[in-house]
Amino acid sequence: MAEEKFDENLMRMIAAEMHVLSCLIASREMFAKGYFSLGTGERAIVDQAVVTMVGANYQAITPQYLASQTTPQPMGFRAPTEAPNAGRT
Repeated sequence: MAEEKFDENLMRMIAAEMHVLSCLIASREMFAKGYFSLGTGERAIVDQAVVTMVGANYQAITPQYLASQTTPQPMGFRAPTEAPNAGRT
């Protein structure tokens, strides 16, 4: 068995929750029913739609695209470069 790592398990859990949430939302939009009340064929359609959507997003966001992003600017207040009373004596 592979070595278990907390970070990997956390990412697996988040991915699984996002997949379930996507299925629940897609089933409401496609059939106006809850995912767990769908029939076998309807569930297969919803699952296929979600997998296709996730795959398309994964293909669209490539490492090259992510690498081209600018570094984010720090948010919040910045410390002044000079002391506030530097000109006064």
